[in-house]
Amino acid sequence: MNKQSAAAVAIGSVLTAAALGARNGPQRPRTALWYARLNKPSYTPPGPLIGAAWGALELLLAGAGYRLLRAPRTEARTAAVGSWALTLLGLAGYPWLFFRRKQLGESAVASASMLAAAVGTAAAAREVDRPASAMTVPLLLWLGFATVLSEELWRRN
Repeated sequence: MNKQSAAAVAIGSVLTAAALGARNGPQRPRTALWYARLNKPSYTPPGPLIGAAWGALELLLAGAGYRLLRAPRTEARTAAVGSWALTLLGLAGYPWLFFRRKQLGESAVASASMLAAAVGTAAAAREVDRPASAMTVPLLLWLGFATVLSEELWRRN
C-alpha cells in the first residue's frame, strides 16, 4: 500500500474507533453521575489521565497500523493487521458496554479481549515490522492495567 493510502487508512481507522468510543464516554451528566457513584479501587486513575493516556495510545496505534499496512503482504502481516483491527473494535466498543450499557461484566470481558487482540498484534507484528510491534507495548501495559481495573469495578459493583 502506498504511503498516502496507508496513512489515510491507519489514521482514519483509529479516529473512527476513537470517535465511536468517545460518543459513549462519561460526558453525559447522568453517565458521569453513575460513574462517580461506582465503588472504585484506590488505583483508579483520574478521568483526565485516562483521556491523555488514550490520546497517546491512539497515536501509537495509528503509527503501528501505518507501518503494518506499508509492510509487504505476508501471512504474518495479515494476522497483524487483523489483530490491529480487532483492537480498534475494542476501542470503539468498550465505552459503549461500560458507560452506555453499564454492563460491567461484559466490559471486563471486552477489555480482556482487546488485550488479547493487542497481544496478537504485537506478536504478529514482531515478524513483520519490529518498530510497529514496539509501538504496541504501551498499549499492552495499559490494557493489562485496564483489564484488572475493569474486573475490580465489576466485582465491587
